[in-house]
Amino acid sequence: MSALRPIFFTSFLFFAHLSIVMYINTTVLSAFIDAKYTSIVFVLGAAGSILLLFVLPHIVQGIGLVKTAASIFILLAITLAILGTTVIAATFIGVFILYLALTGTVWYCNDLFVAHYSQAATVGHTRGSYLTINNGAIALMPVIAGWVVERSGFHSVYIVAASLLSIAAACILYSQRSFVDRPYVSATIPAAWNAMRHSPSLRRVAAINFLLQFFYVWMTLFTPLYLSMVLHFSWGQIGLMFSIMLVAFVLLQYPVGRWADTIGEKKLLFVGFTIAMISTLAFALLHTHSFIIYTAVLFTTRVGICMVEVLAETYFFKQITDRDEGIVSVYRMMNPLAYIIGPLTGWYIITTTSYTTLFIILATLLCFGAIYSLRLVDIR
Repeated sequence: MSALRPIFFTSFLFFAHLSIVMYINTTVLSAFIDAKYTSIVFVLGAAGSILLLFVLPHIVQGIGLVKTAASIFILLAITLAILGTTVIAATFIGVFILYLALTGTVWYCNDLFVAHYSQAATVGHTRGSYLTINNGAIALMPVIAGWVVERSGFHSVYIVAASLLSIAAACILYSQRSFVDRPYVSATIPAAWNAMRHSPSLRRVAAINFLLQFFYVWMTLFTPLYLSMVLHFSWGQIGLMFSIMLVAFVLLQYPVGRWADTIGEKKLLFVGFTIAMISTLAFALLHTHSFIIYTAVLFTTRVGICMVEVLAETYFFKQITDRDEGIVSVYRMMNPLAYIIGPLTGWYIITTTSYTTLFIILATLLCFGAIYSLRLVDIR
């Protein structure tokens, strides 16, 4: 586990940066472009991320994982610095698309580092620890983002995020200077896709991961807008609400990961999906302006979804190693794929119906996820 500490620290910095900007992105973007077109920007960023994930295995083979990861962190820091200083709409939108494309590749690099140092018998323990640290960063930062926004404006948040990623790049280069890449066995995406297509367990967990990422897309893009524009909560309240909500990840993902090593993933996945489904439906149907009630319901959605996340990760990484970089790349494409489909469908729903309808549909999808998870076979 000691070899993983610098990787965990670097990942903490990445997710801290991600959390501090993710809930303000749509608001800042709407200052440069009509709100109804923001979904197109996210779709273009996601498409860019998919293209990068296609070529990234070849880049890793060419220059190594350490240089690849450090280069991505440096590029991200530069894009964030530009986002925090430019007032030109075309520049902001173009750089923002590049930023979105690059963020989708960091998970891939981190996955290979963690898989490199993990032991087969304790994958659940390791993934639980990894996700707990990441989500600790995510839980901490929204309240800080709200504080920065209210005192220095939205653009200052991007400067803070750029500083975090600069530290991450330095940490990777220093801590992994002796890292040796292993021979990769599924470097091409077509070969990896074919391997997943012939493996029912990999195919099913990839589908579950897509549904998980779809949940995150809709919740990340539309919950802040719903709370601020429809329910008129202040950004300070929203930041505190999200920080409390995300504590569920910090409290539960480590023990759930350990449970997965002993009792398997199937039943726990069903429970996680069911909790997330019921609480998402409750969020859609609430008729109150109580900060406490909305916070409690959002917290419960994350209780369920954090179980789904760590169990899906554990189930997937029990079946692959860091040599299967192509398979990891395909698995991580579920995130940008969700970002292509999610914003387009979400904006259509809220412009033609309502936010309530959107969250009811999301609850229905989680219901299907609960049923689908019963088709998995536990891996011992």
